Amino acid sequence: MTTALIEARFRGPDGIGNGGYVAGRMAALLGTQPAEVTLRRGWPVEVPLGIARDGAAVQARDAEGNLVAEARAAALDLDAPAPPTRNQAAAATRWFLASPFTHSTGLCFVCGSAAPGGLGVYTGKVEGRPGIAAALWRPDARFAGADGRIAAEYLWSALDCAGAFAFTVDTLPQRMLLGRITGRLSGGIAPGEAVTVLGWQIGREGRKLQAGTALFGEDGALRGIARALWVLPAPVAA
Repeated sequence: MTTALIEARFRGPDGIGNGGYVAGRMAALLGTQPAEVTLRRGWPVEVPLGIARDGAAVQARDAEGNLVAEARAAALDLDAPAPPTRNQAAAATRWFLASPFTHSTGLCFVCGSAAPGGLGVYTGKVEGRPGIAAALWRPDARFAGADGRIAAEYLWSALDCAGAFAFTVDTLPQRMLLGRITGRLSGGIAPGEAVTVLGWQIGREGRKLQAGTALFGEDGALRGIARALWVLPAPVAA
């Protein structure tokens, strides 16, 4: 058995790793795609977890043996809606930074405007297109891998938060947690490239929200796509 650790700078909610980043790390350990990553509980930052294969799955467990995350191969049949223009995506990012959303998630590695060294994917409202969220993202060179392209775990990270914002930018900030994400990357993204990040609503059943997310390169080509399950917190009893 090996171990893996999520550094504190890759946080999502307080004390746990960002779901998209955790999923990207688990997908890399799996080594195939599309990959489905299920987050059974939050991965505590700065805590090494045991990594082992269980049949076709890769699992991360804590010191007590509790299953924290699991990755396995899965089919992904999903088409993205037409992305907004680059100007519209840039306007959506400006909207996010000027809205209450920028404060509600200020330290998230992906979407936190106050996160030091964060990814800087600021997904906001697209005027005239309810039920979607978008961002114009220019990934920094510090997120590049050995091949000079943005490393896969950061592309998985960028496929995360936009799905939650697709359900909230037309209303108010709302806390929710990523439960499962199935994603596929296709082609690389260069540092500084103008990337359009898109999130859209797929469906809702009670506290469970289904969202899609996608990354489009500067040439307009699809570079990554994912389907995610988000879970709203249970209501507090009066």
